[in-house]
Amino acid sequence: MLRFILSITLLAMVTGIQASGFVAATDTTDPGLLKQGAVPAKMISARHQFLENNMRGALTIYREVLEVEPNNAQALYRTAECHYRLKKYDLAIEYFDKALAIDPDVSDHRDFFRGQISHRLAHLDEAIASFEKFLSMNLAKKSLEYELANEYITQCKYAKVAMSSKADVSIKNLGRGINSRFDDYTPSISGDGQKLVFTSRRSSGETGEIDEGNDFKFFEDIFISNWNEEDGEWETAQSIEGEVNTAGHDAVLSIAPDGQSIFVYENNANSAGDISKSLLNIADNTWMKPEKLSKVINSSYFETSLSTTADGSRIYFISERPGGFGQGDIYTSELLANGSWSKPENLGNVINTVLDEKFVFIHQNGRTLYFASDGHQCLGSYDIFKSEFINGQWSTPVNLGYPINTVNEESTFSLTEDNKTLYIAAEYEDSFGERDIYVVDVSGYDLLSGNYDKTEFVSLLCAAKNSSGDAYKGVGINVFDADNDIKITSVETAKDGKVQINLMGNKTYRIEFSAKGKVIEKTIELKMNNPSPYNMDVQF
Repeated sequence: MLRFILSITLLAMVTGIQASGFVAATDTTDPGLLKQGAVPAKMISARHQFLENNMRGALTIYREVLEVEPNNAQALYRTAECHYRLKKYDLAIEYFDKALAIDPDVSDHRDFFRGQISHRLAHLDEAIASFEKFLSMNLAKKSLEYELANEYITQCKYAKVAMSSKADVSIKNLGRGINSRFDDYTPSISGDGQKLVFTSRRSSGETGEIDEGNDFKFFEDIFISNWNEEDGEWETAQSIEGEVNTAGHDAVLSIAPDGQSIFVYENNANSAGDISKSLLNIADNTWMKPEKLSKVINSSYFETSLSTTADGSRIYFISERPGGFGQGDIYTSELLANGSWSKPENLGNVINTVLDEKFVFIHQNGRTLYFASDGHQCLGSYDIFKSEFINGQWSTPVNLGYPINTVNEESTFSLTEDNKTLYIAAEYEDSFGERDIYVVDVSGYDLLSGNYDKTEFVSLLCAAKNSSGDAYKGVGINVFDADNDIKITSVETAKDGKVQINLMGNKTYRIEFSAKGKVIEKTIELKMNNPSPYNMDVQF
């Protein structure tokens, strides 16, 4: 009886407390609580998708987390990372700022990431300040991020100089008849200007399947557009007809000047990152099944981008084969009398860097080279450069400048036969999605439309000797543009104490020679109308 009364009394007390709002029992069936309990697992799952390069998949899961926990700083920060990888830089900075407002210490690398976003948005002073703040934290002086922060600061400073003046060009998006909301790139135009071929990651390709083993985008396919003379514009691009596009990756590298063949990059069931050639079937205007170039050209490593001279006697291509200077390097091969290709030659360290050369285009004069690289002096990401072969050597690459090159990626283009029009894939502000294809009027820009029969470069022959008067090998030489103090190139003297540097003419340069802690500085003006090469001698 006493136990029963006590039980009633305790029940009444608990009920009264709950009614008064002082203590409430936890309802473990509350859907909100169940969702919150799933947040840790969802954060792990989203991070896995990010590391698998599935940005959109990761974003979907992070959105689910933020619906339950809108102030989850880590989810906001990770969302910013996804948008950055998708090149949605405005959204990246938006979510980054939200994350930092909630938790200023959300990541040890927050200043590095802020610098990256600001760089891509061309907020250059902010980017420099963020990178410098990251460096001041001394997290890991030998880490990749530490090295990159220094490199990005250099790029931002160069971008400030480059963007202070604009090249005399006009740029126009080719419109939705050519571009999609997906990635469109590698435009190549035939010599007669009537055919434009390019690569797209849009869904209307051969199969519409997604590359789940790589970046979770649609597989590459090749598209073509014909010039409509009557309307004065390009016709709506269509998937190229014939046997070129497959269920795997098929990307156009270039169209031959005569418009009768295209070079294709294939990465599918039958080809692992090789270069092939497809011929046009004149009878029905379709493209034949591509045939691989010889094993001399195609190695067991990736070969990407190819350009041929006007007569087809020499090709220039990108390869990641061993023996190069960095990631992708530019090689050249000559067509032999028996119809085979010669052993490819690396273009050397004047052109190739320890980083990545991604695209190559040889002018029809056969000695003017354009290429994309992130290893030379860039505004940001990949820029396009120009070099000429003079006196047996390639000239120091020249950045095409702003606004052709920007703080984002510019890496594939084609120049018309009259040197007046450039078709380029770029991440300019008015793109419909990722990279779009633009037409650039360069008729007023001498660097691109100038006289290709004459060189614009001058050779400077530097020679160093030691105190005994003997040839001094390994003397470091830094070349600066004297007008803005931007470093142009760095080289070393060879065994004979000499090195030849081909530089743009009609400019003044500051040359620094350094050896064993001693620096000798000289200034020289290289004029086009003077005998070449110039000579500069130093003695330590």
